[in-house]
Amino acid sequence: MLEPMRWIGLDNYITALHSWQFWNSVKITFIYAAVAVPACVILGLLVALILNQIIYARSFYRLMFFLPVITSMVVAAIVWKWLFDPDVGLINYVLYSIGIPHSHWLEWLRDPKGGALLAVLVVGIWKRIGYNAVIFLAGLQNIPKRYLEAATIDGAGAISRFWYITVPLLSPTTFFVVVLQVISAFRVVVSVFVMTRGGPAKSTDVLVYYLWENAFHYFRMGYAASIAYVVFILILVFTLLQFKFAEKRVHYQ
Repeated sequence: MLEPMRWIGLDNYITALHSWQFWNSVKITFIYAAVAVPACVILGLLVALILNQIIYARSFYRLMFFLPVITSMVVAAIVWKWLFDPDVGLINYVLYSIGIPHSHWLEWLRDPKGGALLAVLVVGIWKRIGYNAVIFLAGLQNIPKRYLEAATIDGAGAISRFWYITVPLLSPTTFFVVVLQVISAFRVVVSVFVMTRGGPAKSTDVLVYYLWENAFHYFRMGYAASIAYVVFILILVFTLLQFKFAEKRVHYQ
């Protein structure tokens, strides 16, 4: 039940700092972001590089990779929850059929030692790759071909052209994608809500789900608002750090 509002100063922040659940949520969120952000950026770039080489039916392949982006996260999470089911899920059926032995990781959403968080990560990464790929593809198509042609004439191989020409010229696009992925990683909640409800044993209790649980399950609105400010500050700090790093971007004139 909601209680009348009253001024309590910084008590909610002090409570958070002394709460193991809060620090556990911070840890889980950082682990999620540390895996999801690089994976989404790298895989998105790889898909964009592949799409950039396709001549025929390019629009069709773009659509196929972009479909997860426009799919409702609730619907996607429900489907993936079934796929990850340890007993009747398709993923374990395939793994067992090719001889993968049973382990605690294959308990997926029941495993508090990493399996549940890994399953949530897979869904989050799968959902974002297509969006990143489209952004990177636009960046790749804006790179002047004369730079690549000149490097080829000078004897540069495919790897050298990619590392010394494509990557530097993609730095503004990469910066944009990384900022979006960091924000998205710190705001993840729907997949956790549908698939795990923060469990098992709080192993997927990310900050925004912790916020939701306190606000709408325990009705601790003031405390939840304090957690929201913490999420905002974390996103702001990481975004400012990325802007600082972006000053070292390379541009060829």
